[in-house]
Amino acid sequence: MSVTNESISKIQDTLTDLKVSSGNVEAMLDQLQAGFLKLEAAMDNMKNTTSSQETRLQLLEVHCSRIPERLSEDLALLKSQVKTYQKGVWLIATIVTGMILQSILGPVL
Repeated sequence: MSVTNESISKIQDTLTDLKVSSGNVEAMLDQLQAGFLKLEAAMDNMKNTTSSQETRLQLLEVHCSRIPERLSEDLALLKSQVKTYQKGVWLIATIVTGMILQSILGPVL
């Protein structure tokens, strides 16, 4: 019976070692799973970032393609306004000059 008790003791020790080893494997699998979840989250984040950057680039391209048309329209409008202001300043300067000359030469004539 001593052989049987020794065998049972060895089997129990082996089972205990197997439980410890399987526990370590489970812990490693849990760590791997957590790592894959983090990796998956990072990939999703990268995908979202890339997608938003592509959207921004598309919007910027659309915006930039419109700038020259609007810019030339704005420049034409500004030139027109400047010409109008120049005419107004010339008219006011002529009137002021005439009034000054009239006040200076008026009593003489």
